[in-house]
Amino acid sequence: PMSAEIERAKKYCQVIRAICHTQITKVKIGQKKAHIKEIQVNGGSTAQKVDFVTGLFEKEVKVADVFGQDEMVDVIGVTKGKGFHGVVSRWGVTRLVRKSHRG
Repeated sequence: PMSAEIERAKKYCQVIRAICHTQITKVKIGQKKAHIKEIQVNGGSTAQKVDFVTGLFEKEVKVADVFGQDEMVDVIGVTKGKGFHGVVSRWGVTRLVRKSHRG
């Protein structure tokens, strides 16, 4: 089934993305859950991209192998939805105390 999916990706896909995760046990930041990222592979034909990604399955990839020093990176992000909120939580304004005005 895996080889059939790989052949299907080579035949029909234009954009190839790899789903990667961090090795959280190697970084002592007190977090237990790994970060999961989807990284797009560019350059070459679709078959070359798929072969490149399948060659990296279950292998450690260092950041220095992927990114160069002072390299610019395009990032797309979506904010977390917070629902309908008022001005205090939306803009972070402070409420006045109860006895601030006379009358």
